[in-house]
Amino acid sequence: MYKLKDRSVFWVLAGILLLFAACEPKMEEYYEVPGWLKGNAWEVLEARGDCSMFLEAIEAAGFRDVIQGRGIITVLAPDDAAFGAYLNSRGLSAPAELPLEELKELIGFHLVYYSFDQQRFADYRPDGMTNEEEISDPGLYYKFRTKSDPGTEVRMDYTVPVNETPPALTIFHKERFLPVLSGNLFKSKGIDAGSNYRYFFPGKAFPEGLNDFNFMNAAVKDYALVADNGYVYIIDEVLELAESIYETIDQKEQYSQFLGLYDRFADYQFSPDLTEDYGGGDSLHLFYHLGLPKIASMWSYNGEGFLPDYADLATLTRMANNVFAPNNAALNQFFTTFWGDHYNSFSDIPFVAARYLLENHVYEGDVIFPEEIEKGEVSTRYGNVIRFDTEAAVDKALSANGTFYGINEVVVPRMFESVTAPLFQQAPYSMFLQMLDHVNGVQPLMTDNLSFSFFLPSNSMLQERTTVNGKTLLYQNLNPNRYGQQTVMIEGDDEPWVPMSFSVMNGLVNNHIASRVMTEKAGYKVFKTQNSFQYLLLMDDESLYSSFVFNNYPDQPATIEKIDDYYNGTSYALTGSSAIALSQDYALFKDQIRYNTPPELAVFKQLLDAGGLSNTSPAYNFLQGERFIVFAPSEEAVYRDLGNLPSMLPEFLSRYMKLYFVSINESGLSDYPFAGAGIEGSVKTFAYGSDGQRIPLELIDQGDELQIVDPKGNVHKVISIFPKIYSDGCVYLIDGMFESDDQ
Repeated sequence: MYKLKDRSVFWVLAGILLLFAACEPKMEEYYEVPGWLKGNAWEVLEARGDCSMFLEAIEAAGFRDVIQGRGIITVLAPDDAAFGAYLNSRGLSAPAELPLEELKELIGFHLVYYSFDQQRFADYRPDGMTNEEEISDPGLYYKFRTKSDPGTEVRMDYTVPVNETPPALTIFHKERFLPVLSGNLFKSKGIDAGSNYRYFFPGKAFPEGLNDFNFMNAAVKDYALVADNGYVYIIDEVLELAESIYETIDQKEQYSQFLGLYDRFADYQFSPDLTEDYGGGDSLHLFYHLGLPKIASMWSYNGEGFLPDYADLATLTRMANNVFAPNNAALNQFFTTFWGDHYNSFSDIPFVAARYLLENHVYEGDVIFPEEIEKGEVSTRYGNVIRFDTEAAVDKALSANGTFYGINEVVVPRMFESVTAPLFQQAPYSMFLQMLDHVNGVQPLMTDNLSFSFFLPSNSMLQERTTVNGKTLLYQNLNPNRYGQQTVMIEGDDEPWVPMSFSVMNGLVNNHIASRVMTEKAGYKVFKTQNSFQYLLLMDDESLYSSFVFNNYPDQPATIEKIDDYYNGTSYALTGSSAIALSQDYALFKDQIRYNTPPELAVFKQLLDAGGLSNTSPAYNFLQGERFIVFAPSEEAVYRDLGNLPSMLPEFLSRYMKLYFVSINESGLSDYPFAGAGIEGSVKTFAYGSDGQRIPLELIDQGDELQIVDPKGNVHKVISIFPKIYSDGCVYLIDGMFESDDQ
């Protein structure tokens, strides 16, 4: 036998135990056994004498042990009048006449996990509360887990590859949640309780008190009768069994197109734990939808975060999926109008386009009632206001995981009406759509605060002729039946193909988006892209150059053809049998000038070499990794002005040639200069004077041309209308050589 020899150790351990006791989660207040012992729930109901049919149903369904004390429970008991009316409506005379599985689901829906008195139902707080705490937005945590088990079903998995036979899978469904609608809930939303409640339950009265409530379709006759294993509520109707939104829609043929489109995103997840616990030799799967709200799950939280699926009470009890489903006629009409000229059926539409359409018809958040819709207070995640005549919505339901409204129109996503519309509408741009979505680029292009010029490369242009940093691209669709199996690939260094990185893809996408015209002159226009210090040159003949095309393939520019004007700009198709997409040039000037010297810079390079600037380690180390502008004298200017230099010694040239390099950071520039763009003023070079300060130049924008003034006041014209742009800087040609007394 071990003895505690040190009293100090004893008190330390005692203190630790007290600390743990003090830190017990407040949420456990909801689950404690009431202090007043009145007998278990069965005994409380039996003593009343007016719930005998419900007790008979409990026993037939196998729940007697549960309400007699095996666990804490809250029982919602229809009295005999209510249960008798329910049986009569079914043409039955006794609960046992109901099919056993149906009876289990029905009675289980009347049994709520844990103990809830009236206040805790009316204003549930998943993290607990005390009377002293300020209560905000009461009633919004409105769903409660019941013991209603929907059982399993068998579904065919049509998401397998096209050459495989769809397997039959056994789907496990989690227990239902019960909506409890309190006066607090409607007050917190600022809407009328009675009319909004009766929208889903016509002809049913709603109580006036804020802490009063109805369980779905049932009103409460007696609140919170105390039992020694929980509470008992007497209700005036048998509860209508709440299904998931998915099941609710599935029962209505007029929404089969919407549900069929949703099921293209089906996801069947094998669960080893459920299989072991409940499979009985069968493999059990959970049924969700990839990339979309999980409307097929009874639960609003399914383990997406760090907590187990049953533990995130805040999400489970509050979050709802509110589905506004267009009927078949509305959806088919939209298909004909928007996609009819481009696709044959809904199954041909790219997953990304279908996902945005579906997401625009589901609101994830608090449960939504008709008055909020009529007021225009509900918006989709993409900014579309959900507003329709709620009285015209013949089909509606309050479900276990949210609400369902059947509507006779399509809520058109804003990205289907912005400059991105052709990507969602037309098949030749499906690869670029995949890329834009992957880099989260769709939503920024929905703003109406900017006017975009959007240049769209086709699938063939991207895959057959475009390279990024010397590597070709590939659209890989490993399984056309399953969302998420579509990937844009790029040639790998060690493997034939690897997924294109986010940063490289983002750079390519952003180089096709312009939100500003830097300058527009006779014969040309310069656009600023979404990439920093990357621009596009559009000539009057509609030929379009990116930095990569301009530097390397000046004879192979794309030409643009206007697709359409939209509320936030214009979209253009990039065309040309040999044209490539608008990639940026990832090459470094420091490398290009040494190993792949542009012909017009050959003489300038000789001067740099003579000054030893290319021979440092690393080459051009004076640039120190900064972004820069090079104002390089043309070959003609060098031959004309070289004799004016005071020396050709390496020591002199090493200092002098740095005058032609301007620091972007030190000069405070956020763009490269273009004639007419208004970028001018003093700019600082990488050359230092005798005072130890950077020697400045003066940049002048004359509107029709740029000029650069050297330290001796000589004015030189910038010859280039568009510079050679590299990843570390850019090069403009000028018509003369600089002079300086400080060299």
